Amino acid sequence: MKVEPRSRAEVYFSTTFFWHRMIDSIKPDFLDGAFSLCKGTYLMLMGAVLLSCSPPEIQERKDLFCYNASDGVRSLDPGKATDLETIWVVDQLYEGLLEMDAALQTRPALAEAWSVSGDGLTYAFRLRKSAHFHNGQRVTAADVAASFNRLLDPTEALPGRWVLADLKPMGGVEVLSEDSLHLHLSRPQPVFPGLLSTPQASVLWTGGRNGQPDTEDMGSGPFLLKGWLPETTMVLHRFPGYWMRDEEGNVLPYLPGLRIEFNREPGAEFMGFQRGKYDFVSALDPEWVEAMKNEAGGWRSEWEGQFNVYRVPYLKTDYVGVLVDSMALGAAGFPATSAEIRRAMSMALDREALVRELRAGEAKPAVGFVPPSMPGFQFQHRPVRPDLHWSPDSARRILAAHGIGPEAPLQRLKGLTLGTKPGMADLAAALQYAWSSFGIDIEIDIAPSAIDADRVAQSQVPLFRKSWLADYPDAENFLSLFHPGRWCPNGPNYTHYQNSEVTEKLEQAARMVPGEERQRVLREIEQRVLDSMPVIPLWHDEVVHLVSSRWDGWQVSPTNRLDLRQVRRVGP
Repeated sequence: MKVEPRSRAEVYFSTTFFWHRMIDSIKPDFLDGAFSLCKGTYLMLMGAVLLSCSPPEIQERKDLFCYNASDGVRSLDPGKATDLETIWVVDQLYEGLLEMDAALQTRPALAEAWSVSGDGLTYAFRLRKSAHFHNGQRVTAADVAASFNRLLDPTEALPGRWVLADLKPMGGVEVLSEDSLHLHLSRPQPVFPGLLSTPQASVLWTGGRNGQPDTEDMGSGPFLLKGWLPETTMVLHRFPGYWMRDEEGNVLPYLPGLRIEFNREPGAEFMGFQRGKYDFVSALDPEWVEAMKNEAGGWRSEWEGQFNVYRVPYLKTDYVGVLVDSMALGAAGFPATSAEIRRAMSMALDREALVRELRAGEAKPAVGFVPPSMPGFQFQHRPVRPDLHWSPDSARRILAAHGIGPEAPLQRLKGLTLGTKPGMADLAAALQYAWSSFGIDIEIDIAPSAIDADRVAQSQVPLFRKSWLADYPDAENFLSLFHPGRWCPNGPNYTHYQNSEVTEKLEQAARMVPGEERQRVLREIEQRVLDSMPVIPLWHDEVVHLVSSRWDGWQVSPTNRLDLRQVRRVGP
């Protein structure tokens, strides 16, 4: 689809109209005069800036690859990268010792070579001499040590510290020279290379100690930060000192840069993609799909040839988490729920209908907490759980045994609150409606994404909607959420679940070599966790990317990481 560029005058008038409305919306009535003066001054300055843009500057913006991140980016700190849109930005700005490619194979990144000792306790790395930070300084082993020490520092309370939990507490990072180091583990960990490929294990200049990682670019990735206006726009430019080359020896990345917008308005992303403003969209809204497809299920004629579709099974599970920490629940005044009640809540959900109505059929009803595309967790390897299927009669029977039901003499269960963000309001309403007919009343508390994430981490809501996507292709990545050593806010165990048998088996699996026996132990862990149902799995998504046909070289991964290094423009 060709979109004609707007004139500078059109840009000026549309932009000033937006800011005119925004300023009007925030001014107090008693400051009418002052705001009018400030507003007039601002709009004149905005007009001068926009109208003074030269044609080369306009062309430069046109050459940038552009997408929308509706949830925004709260921090650039890799140690705080817990949501997908932040991870995508961190992937552009930072690198770690290793990386995971689209085929889920671990590859060298900042480390050009690495090896592991026979006992699995020592990893040796040699760094690339060609790797530099965006400030021009060379990446050294001292930077790696400082980055890892900061990530593990309890005073920093970084959510990503769990990825290095297996390093020895003393002497875990040994710097041998400027370009070589050893990492010493307290126990063998077969998935440790995968952990080092996560965004949280990125390397920062001086470990982030000589700056503000929340707002400053301290990375060595393929793109560098050019500008960031929170809640509005971020611009990244190609890092000319990046080390990677393509097969012909050309410098990567090809793209001159990225423009990331943070537009939260409903429908804005779809309209932007339709007009050619955005080059890529994912996580399609059902209304988009309905508007883009014909009755036969194909793309409407006006969309033909305008984009390419990239699709793979997603190593991701969307779920409702249930806080099971009785002390935290009591402190906040929320009622506790038993394992049987949580299982009944699961059986009360028609997942087929949820996927059809809320995901436009672009997902699969959950069959466990670990997605079925995970090695060793395919359908033939795991038992069918009745409590993950719609069983309304069984749900009513279990709830009635606990005195819960929609009509007397049974009593309605009250006092539960489901916390969520605006983008998941439809799901929250669907859950509220479904559970209400079984005598379970929940209140919905919608908050901005940042606030919602913080209150879940602080155990301030008894029910919450979350998703977990794999950082590396091993079921341990999902099941480690239930280790007591990873209780939030210092890890992703948001439910505060703990079970001695599960903990013991998790630690057993960590000592085992990869293979069928280890996968069997991991499947046992999942079943034991689901018996208590601290999480109610909903669905397993697919990774679906729609990319404008103007661009080539796109890669899509089951972990949904965003690798733009070999993307280039091939059309107008």
